[in-house]
Amino acid sequence: MSFTIQEENRLVEVCAVADAYMAERREKILAHAAKIKELEAQRLAAVSAPEKDRLTREIRDLSPFDPVKFNPPFEHSHAPYLAGIVIEDDDPRIGRKHLLFGKQGLMDSQSNAVIIDWRKAAISKLYYEYEEGEDYEEVIVKRERTGRIEKKIAYGISRRELQTIQTGTGTLVKQNGLWKEQGKTTTMDQKEASGDYRMVDIVSLISPAQFELITRQHEGCLYLTGGAGSGKTTVALHRLSYLMYNFPDSLRPERCLVVMFNRSLRDYVAQTSRELLTSRLAVETFHSWADGALRSLGVPFKFSVRAGRNLGPLKKKAGMYRALVEHAQTTDSGAENPIEDLAGFYANSPLLEQHLGKNREVRELVQAGKRLLQEGGDLAFDDAGILLHLIQLRGGEKPIPGVLNWYDHILVDEAQDLSLIELKCLEAANDPSHRSLTVCADERQKILDFVDARGFAHFQLHLNEQGVTSGQLSVSYRSTRQIMELASRVSGRTVENVLNKGPEPRFHAFQTLEEALARLKSSIAALLAREPHSLTAVICRYRKDAETVFGALRAIQGVRLQTSNMTFTPGVVVTNVHQVKGLEFSGVILWNPSGRSYPGTELGKNLLYVAVTRASNRLAIYHHDALSPLFQEPGKPRLKK
Repeated sequence: MSFTIQEENRLVEVCAVADAYMAERREKILAHAAKIKELEAQRLAAVSAPEKDRLTREIRDLSPFDPVKFNPPFEHSHAPYLAGIVIEDDDPRIGRKHLLFGKQGLMDSQSNAVIIDWRKAAISKLYYEYEEGEDYEEVIVKRERTGRIEKKIAYGISRRELQTIQTGTGTLVKQNGLWKEQGKTTTMDQKEASGDYRMVDIVSLISPAQFELITRQHEGCLYLTGGAGSGKTTVALHRLSYLMYNFPDSLRPERCLVVMFNRSLRDYVAQTSRELLTSRLAVETFHSWADGALRSLGVPFKFSVRAGRNLGPLKKKAGMYRALVEHAQTTDSGAENPIEDLAGFYANSPLLEQHLGKNREVRELVQAGKRLLQEGGDLAFDDAGILLHLIQLRGGEKPIPGVLNWYDHILVDEAQDLSLIELKCLEAANDPSHRSLTVCADERQKILDFVDARGFAHFQLHLNEQGVTSGQLSVSYRSTRQIMELASRVSGRTVENVLNKGPEPRFHAFQTLEEALARLKSSIAALLAREPHSLTAVICRYRKDAETVFGALRAIQGVRLQTSNMTFTPGVVVTNVHQVKGLEFSGVILWNPSGRSYPGTELGKNLLYVAVTRASNRLAIYHHDALSPLFQEPGKPRLKK
């Protein structure tokens, strides 16, 4: 029997076990419910008190055995497993065995493991930490096991149909009912084939280095860093999934929090987290979480985009945190009226000048504080973190649900773009009895120039003092080597270990805006006709540029303007660079990256690096102004229009 037929038969058998398990589960649930209903009817009909008490005890004793509680549904019958290994164990009682790994374990009616949950690290490490042909020596279930890994397999299964089989010798793809050999495929290839551009889970793709980080201890702080496309966010999410599975008593889903950079990234992750993690897990931006926390406390406030419009950078300074802490330490409690407490802090001119200096912005903040004290009014969005942390500083040690000393674990992504107060606010929300944090950051992807970088440096120092564990991801899985070499040129950072190769980035220069837009329009129309299942982003520096570009492309079906919330269906997205942080696309068209848009400053480098590295396979640059000097190769003549 051929290898592919064996694997197709294996899938049929596993699906049959899953169906049998679910059918048996339904029968047990119905039988249990019928028994409880019968006892309740008998209790209702009983006349004597002793008989009623006996039936009440019997109902109570049956409750812990409710199949709904101890027989969880098998939720992945559409794709029951994702990876597998064939081992030849030295123990003859085990011998040659084919092990399957999935997002959820599955037992047959004889209590044999049909699928092993990938989060059972003692066994799954045989898949993640060894290569084909290697000998293993591990302690599994308190017994030393030795043997050889004969084969490692990654499965692509959709709707109970085996579509791809990847082994150390290559990849087999099923097309029109026939199996064919195919070259190496990437996660973006899989997304294009399925038309599903959500964040991919990497259960079958986890590298040994990633697996080591995922399975680190659950207490303390893990600081993850690495370049674009190295998998920081994905590894962090899989780590949280691993921790909640292995430490269910100390990491409860309803007490875990994931904080993303913006709404686009939040929505991108939330779609995946429902399947990888659980719907009970909160995925928020910092501001949406802070807003919800304040409302849960009953704090009367209203945010306005007009309030404190020019004071955002001042409120993001590291000195603001030091001033806030001193205010909480030296003034009476403002717990009864947090808004008044905040206003009093802002109105304290000597304190603010001590930590933030004497300048126009401080004077404006002082005046805003006085107005808030006297007249009330709306708050600025940048006030949320300051107000919430002030409440935390006043709160003492007693936990406040969702606010203070509450969360079992907090995952903070893109931490380099959060202010010190915001970072401290999140830390204060974590349960200090078993501090558990995952912090993901890459300082070279810092794109908010109004956030004081010294705040993140201070937070890093604080974590180091607490004994942080650091992890460096050095392999780029997203972009091709050609794209990463261009990213290296614009950012000055060393090219990382890049797995994939592809076409060279293409530069298209035009004399006028109108000419550039006309060519872009024809190129987009041709792209959509040629690749209807791909997802391409036209990335502009500013929102107003995105609106201009979209105006020229509006008539083309499949093109959409998205400068806030993102959707990840195939087509062409016209957006601005701040919206694509952490996202990835089949291809990127970088729109008019001029010297004005991306100057040779640290911020300009970071922004351009982020824009370039959103592309997985294809990158094109369309410009009608002179290119940013950051594209200049060392030793080459200056780029001209």
